Amino acid sequence: MILKKLKNKLGISLEGEEISKSEILAILWPVIIDQFFLISFNFINTAMISSSGAAAISAVNMVGSVNVFLVQIFVAIGLGGTVLISRAYGSGDIRRLGRLTASVIHSTLFVGTILMLLFLFLHQGVLRLLFGSAEASVMNSAKLYFVGVLLSYPAHAVIEGINGSLRGLGFTRNSLKNSLFMNGVYLLSNFVFVLYLKLGIMGLIYSLFISRLLGVLFASYSLYLHRRNYRLRKKEILKIDGQMMRYILQISLPFAAESLFFHGGKIVMQMMVVSLGTAYIAANAIAGSWVQIAEIIPSALGTSLVPIVGQSVGRGNLKDVKKLTKSFIRLGTVAIIAIDALLLPFFPLAMNLFKPVPETIPVIFKMYLMAFVMHAFTWCFSFVLPSALRAVGDGKFTSKVSLLTMWIFRIGIGYIVGIWLGVGLLGIYAAMTIEWGIRGFIFYRRFISNRWMEQLELQKKTAPRKA
Repeated sequence: MILKKLKNKLGISLEGEEISKSEILAILWPVIIDQFFLISFNFINTAMISSSGAAAISAVNMVGSVNVFLVQIFVAIGLGGTVLISRAYGSGDIRRLGRLTASVIHSTLFVGTILMLLFLFLHQGVLRLLFGSAEASVMNSAKLYFVGVLLSYPAHAVIEGINGSLRGLGFTRNSLKNSLFMNGVYLLSNFVFVLYLKLGIMGLIYSLFISRLLGVLFASYSLYLHRRNYRLRKKEILKIDGQMMRYILQISLPFAAESLFFHGGKIVMQMMVVSLGTAYIAANAIAGSWVQIAEIIPSALGTSLVPIVGQSVGRGNLKDVKKLTKSFIRLGTVAIIAIDALLLPFFPLAMNLFKPVPETIPVIFKMYLMAFVMHAFTWCFSFVLPSALRAVGDGKFTSKVSLLTMWIFRIGIGYIVGIWLGVGLLGIYAAMTIEWGIRGFIFYRRFISNRWMEQLELQKKTAPRKA
């Protein structure tokens, strides 16, 4: 009863004129569970590798930053596929679903393979360029781990393409099962190879290969079960549709660009943190793992908003777009504040689990408190709202804003305060959280101006002919 009153007071609604509450919850709940397990697995994984020492956790964190940066490219293609498939379904263009779905998978596989080959050739130079000041033991472990991660890209890319396609028609339970299966196998393998056999970095690599290869088989079967919903035929899977692939890549480019700007900035931040020493690299990784727990629900809301808005756009119902976007932002803000507050008393327990260098614990705690405050006022405007803008075709604007705020505030101010003025990790982190607020304010102004509506007509003109 209290929750219902709070929901009404805040203007939170999970239903629109042409989409019911049950339909929205059917999309939302699996994504929340998916995010929960994904972040929980990352949390546990960081804790497990910490048993191998600060050098190992630092190496995994360094490569993890580069990996997330690269993976966002084929993740963005899957997200672009979600938008296009949801729009086609919303507009009743059922015959084109099979062609779209096959091309999304082909596009992710193509990009994942190109990235693997390119960075296998460049990986040593990239790591030296980005983290050349790291200790020798950290760098050697990072090189080994990076090669293992790169070899898993084609399989991981196919999984992202399939998951993006499944979310397009609202089959989020199936994409959830795919993610849970892949990450569950990865976690169980880590218990065997990292904790039991004490293989360290090589244990992570073995786990990665096993989980991605089995994950491809599991995800492919999930899509096969829904082949009739997608009008997906064998000839479409085997045929490369160059025109449709170009269209998908064109639509996905803004998604990829924004992710690249965001995660590229995190890599530059990581370069600054590396100069502070191995203990602070590990502290940054631990703080990030802890803070991410509060972002589970709002992250899921941002992901779920893409197919929901996409289907509303396909139906031509912009009123639902506005109403549901506002509701998701408000719900995400309530959730992130509540979880941050619940995490506070468990901080000492988390530090016992991660075992950071003792002098870095106060720094990690201050980073958590900083995130607590900025989560409440800025996070959902900075990360949930742009999901709606991208889904309606305003991705170029969100990408430009992300690029500017990233380099001016997160990187520029972060370097001045953290490195030049000597404030250290706290100064770098403060600049990052301030950038959330600036970017979120700009996105909010764009949304209430209604200028994003202009992009819908432009995209209609560039769509390929119906098959």
